[in-house]
Order: sequence, then structure tokens, then C-alpha cells
Amino acid sequence: MDEDSASKSAGEDVQQPLAGNRRVIASMPVQEKKKPESVDELRAAMNEILSAPAPASPTKKERSQARQAKRAARADGEVELLGDDQWREKARGIVLRQLTASDKTAKQLKDKLLAQECPEDIADEVIERYAQINLVDDERFATTWVTARARSKGLARGAIKRELRTKGIDDETAAQALEQIDDESEEQRARELVRTKLRPESMGIDRDRSLRRLVGMLGRKGYNGGMAFRVAREEWDARFGQHD
Repeated sequence: MDEDSASKSAGEDVQQPLAGNRRVIASMPVQEKKKPESVDELRAAMNEILSAPAPASPTKKERSQARQAKRAARADGEVELLGDDQWREKARGIVLRQLTASDKTAKQLKDKLLAQECPEDIADEVIERYAQINLVDDERFATTWVTARARSKGLARGAIKRELRTKGIDDETAAQALEQIDDESEEQRARELVRTKLRPESMGIDRDRSLRRLVGMLGRKGYNGGMAFRVAREEWDARFGQHD
């Protein structure tokens, strides 16, 4: 048997010349491997699989190119082609990650899902499921938000209500949560804020200028003008002395 015949019988590829110096690879059938029958043969086959080199991981450049391609597709308005079940699974993962980071309202979660091109009906379905197991609760969110913003930022009820509205909390739910703050506690918080600002001696040099700064500060935090001016005036007088 000559060399070419031996190559063919061994199942090797045969290269045939074509016009223009191009060559084509003609694949010949390769004899199938015998199925392992004994324990030793099975062990040998497994060792062969385990010893095979693992596929190369994508390089940093390749990963970067893939991310750029994905961003470009989104910029072109291409929608990710997923089935309903795939979207549900993806939406559940997104919602869970959002809730792990911090408590969220239903609107915040829906906005996040829609930004990821999730179908609206599936977004509503997934959020409702999380609400049923008490992981999404707008009333709880509102109550916690009011307490935190009043304590940490010194915000008045008006400012907190505006924040809640932007997060999808309806006015009725917001009103119930804001009942934690009454007029007396709101004024007390305003006085604490003013006293902190009045600590520097320089605030006693120009009363009118200091009052404008204090009233402006309270106004940005949602306190009404009348109460803000009264508190600022009384606290300035208490700190630096009465002025006619």
C-alpha cells in the first residue's frame, strides 16, 4: 500500500489542489472509538477527558470588546431576544440584587427592569411576587425613609413628602408615614440645625446676614418660611444676645 493509500485508510484529511493555488481540505471518515466496556477502559477514557487541555479563557481585550459590542447593540436599540421564562429569571435576579443593596419601592424596581428592556407585564409579575413574600413593601419603605431622612438630614415633612413622591409612594401612604413627625418635633429639629450653624463666632457679626443664611438653609430642607424665620431669630438672639 502506498503512502497516499495509507493516509486515506487511516482517516487522515486529504488536500487537493484547486485553480488559483487554493487548496480544499477533504475530510475522510474517521473510525469511531470503541465504547469502553471494562472498568480499566472506562477509567482510561475518563483520564483522557480530564487530561485534555481546558478551553482558553477570553483575554481582557476580548472581554472588553464583548462589553463594547453589547453597549453598541443597546445604543442601536436592539432588544435582547429572550423568552418569557428567561426574562422572568433575569428579572428575578435584577430585583434580588437591587433589594440586597437597599430597600426599594415597587416603582424603583420597575424602572430598573424597564431600563433593562424587560417586558412590562413580566416586570409587574415579578415585582408582585416579591411583594407577596414581603420583600417589596411600599408602606414599610415610606416609614423607614421618613425616620432616616428626618434624623440624618434634618428634613421637614414637606421635603420628605416630595422625595417619597419621586420614588413612587402615593400621597396617602406618604401621609401615614409622615405622622411620625409632629409640629413640635419638626420645630425641635429645626432649632438643632440652627444651633449647629450658629456655633462659629462669625455668625454673630452681622445679624441680618446670618438670619438670611439660616432661613435659606431651613427652607432648602423643607421648613416653611414663617417657622424658619422665627426659629432662626430666636436662636440667634439666644446665642448672641437680644437686638432691638
